[in-house]
Amino acid sequence: MSAAAKNSAAYWRIAGMSYLKYANACGEVVRQSLKEPFLTQVRTIDRRARETSTDDARRAIQQAKARETVYYKMTKYAEGKAGQSGA
Repeated sequence: MSAAAKNSAAYWRIAGMSYLKYANACGEVVRQSLKEPFLTQVRTIDRRARETSTDDARRAIQQAKARETVYYKMTKYAEGKAGQSGA
């Protein structure tokens, strides 16, 4: 590892940022500096990524709801014997 890499490894930490905030800030700077036609490509990719993540989130919510579904069977007892079952 070079001396520059060793010294600059934690600038985001020195600035008091989390790594995710630092990465997002760097991404914003790069996106703002892009010129056409690359800017349009990045916007298209970002839009698709947001739509995909939204679809994935919806799917995950539906799966979680399916896991929380409770199935039960109720049986009425009379004089110690099972009678008709119902739901």
